Amino acid sequence: MFISQACFEGDKIIEHKIITKLQKTLKETINVQGLISTECWSKENKDRVEYVLVTKWENKEHFKKWLTREEHVEEHKEMNKQKKQGSQEEVQFKKILRQYEVTNIVSS
Repeated sequence: MFISQACFEGDKIIEHKIITKLQKTLKETINVQGLISTECWSKENKDRVEYVLVTKWENKEHFKKWLTREEHVEEHKEMNKQKKQGSQEEVQFKKILRQYEVTNIVSS
């Protein structure tokens, strides 16, 4: 099993932008081959929020196929183009990606 974790953290004032991003991603995972499950975790403190999207896949190849689909790649190309031109609004949240493989550790 392969697990992908995307963490989005930012000020509470932009929480709606983080939620909109997560909702879009969740819609894009509906009925995707090889996807086992999705979960969204959250935590907040006085001024900040953190949302973590965890997806579990049958294997890394299924995840890579979903991640490299044409519409996703094109979306990132367009965002990068807009950033270079200075026409994209800067969204002020931190994104951290982590990936894991399930490992069996047997004690002797």
